[in-house]
Parts: sequence; C-alpha cells; structure tokens
Amino acid sequence: MPVIQPLTKDKAAPELQEIYAKLTGANGFMPNFFGVMAHAPGVLQAFLPLYGAIMNKGTLEPRYKELAYLKTALINGCEYCMKAHVASSKKVGVTPEQVQALAFYQRSPLFDDKDKAAILYAERVTRGAAGIREGSVEELKKHFTEAQIVELTLVICVANFTNRFNDALQPVPDLGV
Repeated sequence: MPVIQPLTKDKAAPELQEIYAKLTGANGFMPNFFGVMAHAPGVLQAFLPLYGAIMNKGTLEPRYKELAYLKTALINGCEYCMKAHVASSKKVGVTPEQVQALAFYQRSPLFDDKDKAAILYAERVTRGAAGIREGSVEELKKHFTEAQIVELTLVICVANFTNRFNDALQPVPDLGV
C-alpha cells in the first residue's frame, strides 16, 4: 500500500493538467510514480524533461542505459523500477533471460564485455560512488566515449533517485506489469 497516495487529475495542480493529459495519453493511465511526484508540482515539471534528456537523448545506445537502470534497481530492490524497466528494456533488445542473469552477469555468456562493463559500473556507482577510481573509468573507456560515460553515470544517478523515491513512498507498480 502506498505511503502517499498518487494525485488524481482533478486533485493535481492546474499547471500539471497538460502533463497528466500527455502521460495518460501515452500510457492509458497516469502512472502512480508521477501521480505521487505531483504532490510537488514544480519538481514533476522539472523532472520529466530531465529524465527524458537522460534516457532518450545522447549517443549512448539505449540498451546500455536499460542494463544500467535494471542493475541499479536490482541492487536497490526497487520493484516499481524493475517492472517498468523490464518492459522498456525489451524494446531495446534486452532479453528476459538477460534480465534473469543480471544478478550473476559476470559469469553469464548472455552478456558481452561491453554489457559487463556498463553493468559493473552501475553496480559500483550504486554501491558506493565515492569508491570509484580512475581504473574503473579507464576500463569503461575501452568501450565508451567520455560523453557516453557521462550519460551512463547520469542514467545510474537518475535510477538511484527514482529507486529511493519509489522505495520510500511505495507507489503500486503499474508500469510494465
């Protein structure tokens, strides 16, 4: 049961009505995550463009963004984000078998070296970003440009943000279910 109830469209601030219409049109309903965030209208208005820029723009292939997001959600135990990103990861070629293998990805033949580098980096940033050393980034540079490493880091950071928000406020998963 959610700690904070998502706001329905009629209870949401007037400045959020267009966002509600767009998200409802895209999903067929207003996702609970955004309905809970609507309690802070200015944050929801700022978050959506930021999230969109991180997840949908840049040169880093969506597959690596989704693998990093999934690994972060797995580490943090975020049910909402796992369900949402299992669904979105399928659209970019991540298989159900790969999702199942994420816990033991290092020994899995389902991932190549580039996949493993992105997943390992997500694990390291999520478990303790202060412990990242130059060698970790140098390993990434074998597979990704500096701009792509920045993009990957932003994905992991936004995943940790959404994981913490969802774990604390417990919206009922409704994306990807």
